[in-house]
Order: sequence, then C-alpha cells, then structure tokens
Amino acid sequence: MPDSTWLQGTNPAFRLMIATSWLSPPTWQERQEENIRGAIGDGLDWMEYLRLVDRHRIPALSWAALGRVPGLEIPGFAKQELKKRSDACRMQALNHAMLLAGVLKSLNRAAIPVMPFKGPTLSSGLYGDVGLRQSRDLDLAVSEGDVFRAQACLIEMGWRPESNWFPLSPRQQESLLGHEHHLVFFHSQGAGMLELHWRNTWDPPGTESYCWSDSNTSGWQGCIYQSMNPVIQALYLCRHGAEHAWARAKWLGDFARIHAEGRLDWEAVLSEARRTGQERALLASLRLLDLLYGLPLPSLSGDPWKELPALLIDAPLKTLRAPEQPLPTVSMASILRLLRKSRYEKLLLPRGGWRNSWVQVWYRREDFRLFHIPDRFFWAYAPLRPVSWLWRWARRGMALWD
Repeated sequence: MPDSTWLQGTNPAFRLMIATSWLSPPTWQERQEENIRGAIGDGLDWMEYLRLVDRHRIPALSWAALGRVPGLEIPGFAKQELKKRSDACRMQALNHAMLLAGVLKSLNRAAIPVMPFKGPTLSSGLYGDVGLRQSRDLDLAVSEGDVFRAQACLIEMGWRPESNWFPLSPRQQESLLGHEHHLVFFHSQGAGMLELHWRNTWDPPGTESYCWSDSNTSGWQGCIYQSMNPVIQALYLCRHGAEHAWARAKWLGDFARIHAEGRLDWEAVLSEARRTGQERALLASLRLLDLLYGLPLPSLSGDPWKELPALLIDAPLKTLRAPEQPLPTVSMASILRLLRKSRYEKLLLPRGGWRNSWVQVWYRREDFRLFHIPDRFFWAYAPLRPVSWLWRWARRGMALWD
C-alpha cells in the first residue's frame, strides 16, 4: 500500500490539481496554500494542468483556490483559460439551480417528497456557493411509490425521458422498480439532464433507501425538500466515489472538505458503514484523503485500516492519474481491465455483490420491447432471458468488430 510520500512522486501539474480540487476551511487554508505554491514552484506544465482541471471537472474550484493565494504568479494564457472555464461552470450551475427550483416547485405542488443530492444543494451546503461544483446533471430521489407520479410531473414540465424509454405495463413497471434504481430525463429545450432515483445501487429491492433515514427538512428558493443527515451524506459521497474508483478528484475534494471541517463523529460514521456494508468504502476514502491531502486519519478503535485490501487504494490512485478511458474494444488490455475492475468491486462490496452481477447479466428493460408478453404471462420472461442475453451479446460483438 502506498505511503504518505506517494503524492511527491507525481508531476507538479497533478499535485496542483489535487491541491486545487477543493476549497479548504480556514483551519487548513495555510496548508492548502503551501501545497499550491510548492507545486507551482516545481515548474509545472500549465497546459497539462488545464487538461487535468477539465478531466476532473474542477474549473471553478481551482480558480477559487488559486485566487485565495496572495501574490501568486500565473501565466497570462493559463489565467485567461482558467477564468473562462470557471465562468462557464458558474453559468451552468446557475442554470441548474433555476431548473432545480422549478422541479421542486412542481413536486411540492403534487405533494411528492423529494431529496436532491449532489449538484447545487451539495455545493451550497459544503461551500456556501452553488457555483463552485461542476455538475453535468441534476440528481433527485423520491420514494419507490412516487416514481411514476414524479415522472408525470417532469414530463408535464417539459422534461422528456431518455431515448430508450417506452411505455410499460404494471408488471413491467414493478420489475423495473425492483431491478433498476434511476430514470434519466432531458429538458426539451436542451437546458440540462436529470436523474430520478428511488434507491441506491446498494439498497435491497423493496426497501426504502437508507438515505431517507433521519433526513432533514430544508428549503430551496421557497420550496421544501429533504436533505441527507451528515452521516448518511458522508457515506453516500465516499460510496459513490469508491464505486467509480474515485475517477474524479472533485469527489475526493468534497469528502476532504467534510473531513477537514471536523464536524463528524467518525466512530458513529464507521458504525453506520458497518451496518450498511460500506465499511471498506469509508476506510479506503479516508486513507486516500491522508495520502493526497495530508488530512490525518481519524482515531478509530482497533486500527480498522490494517486489513484493508491494497487494491482499494492502488486502483483509485491509478485511476486518478489516468487519462479518460476510451470506448471499450475487444482486446487483451480491455479484458484485463474488466477483470481488475471486477476484482476491485468484489473487494469493495463483499456483501451483496452477487445480486448486482446477476441483475447485470439477466435483466434488461429492452427485453420487454423485444418480447411483447401480456402481464398474465409475465413469468415467461424468465425462460426467455437466455435468448435475449444471447441476442444482446451477438449484437454487441458485431458492433465492436464492425
């Protein structure tokens, strides 16, 4: 497992990207400024830094972090490009904030409880500024029983379902709710994208998402919504980032901000993580904050990091430094990458991973379009799934080799 000097072995552009991937609270601002000055002083490649800012989606955060360091000299072209990116990020965030207000107003009128997460509300909660975090979409959660009512509200507002959506029968809707966890919508005027969630990938089907546990009532532009309590939010952020092997430094920056503010009882967080099967995701995330931001590991009884698999740290460190992954092709490298990803996921989620693998192999909503079976014969989809799986596999293979 890498030691605390791992970051010093990376190039200056990467170190500056990490240093500017968050906005530290006052207690850590001096340390952040030292890291920024140290990376710039080592003679970084500014074009490489701009590429990393784009890759990790931190334009406004990086510009704000650099702007807090007095007397910092940034080349003119880099300053111009960073400001342009920051301004574009803020404009997008303002658009998302207005879209969110409209959606909340509509769902409030329909008496549908809703929980926005990530996006503008997270940026406002962490930094007091909706424009600092770059988000490509809005994420909202409703209860499973309200999904299709919420869908109707969104369509009435001008949001359209993704292109692969088609009307479902009652039994097909029931199956969708049990196997999937979100629907995607696009604004009819091209203003944005929205994901409507009813559970997380790790929630058992038929149960209420644990994110609603002890949620708090909050307000946004005169509308009411539910917000995650701090413990659940911390676990959600580290679980979401860990599932993607922390491919974006902005996700780590969010978690770093939460840790650096010192508001959480980490023993309570660890207890909840163990209860919900997220212990390794939490411990790996905290270890990464130590390696990349110099944030000390919290004092937890029993040294829980001792048994943490090394791959849960090595894979994210590799992913953070890697360029964007190209579209998959049939090659030995792609096969090895898939095997490594599978091993990482099984180590991260030792509980319940088999179910997700089973769903990915056997369930596809497209089966309902391929085979038009009345609800009274819904059971027939099960024996037909091997046929549809072979059909999808054959079509995917032909597309890859085309």
